[in-house]
Amino acid sequence: MAHVDENIDYWALKPSQLANECGLLAEGDTAAADEAIRAETGQLAVEWKEAINLPQAAFEDQARRAAQIQALRKRTIEILIKVNSAG
Repeated sequence: MAHVDENIDYWALKPSQLANECGLLAEGDTAAADEAIRAETGQLAVEWKEAINLPQAAFEDQARRAAQIQALRKRTIEILIKVNSAG
């Protein structure tokens, strides 16, 4: 995992940084991340890429993108906290 510091404010991280954290966890060999977590973070990394690249032309597009990013942010942070507290 890229971050070991328990004092990180995950909510302050940009979507691209959270996507990167997911990718690192999915590919990493940290003992705190079991196979299920690696699989989920791999899927989250893909979903992050898709959400970041969603169109933003119309207000509805912006709202859809914001909602998807918020959901991904919440789940990603839950996993990061779990892995950091276990490892």
